[in-house]
Amino acid sequence: MDIKFEVKKQDDVVIFTILDKDITHQNAASFKEKLFVEIAQGNNRIILDLKNVNELDSSGLGALLFGKRQADNAGGNILLVSVSPAVQSMIRIAQLSRVFATFETVEEALKELQK
Repeated sequence: MDIKFEVKKQDDVVIFTILDKDITHQNAASFKEKLFVEIAQGNNRIILDLKNVNELDSSGLGALLFGKRQADNAGGNILLVSVSPAVQSMIRIAQLSRVFATFETVEEALKELQK
């Protein structure tokens, strides 16, 4: 199943807004593919806006890690924005709080990437 998302570009930063309510085994492969394509096209500074996402399973976490690794290897970064308490809990349980920087707003994340 394809993941639903919107993509905007601000300067050299790609802002991915996930429209689905979850990132699970059903759409994680599609999500990984979208991230891979963006990064392969040279868009390695990515903000993932997760304001609509209420559920994230291990496949979703794997997709996030895959994207983060790809972006890091390309000299970029992936930042997370508007992370729900349930998703934040999964990130904490998986001990990935040090891997992913999270921000309340897209504007805050943009400022971090412009440092």
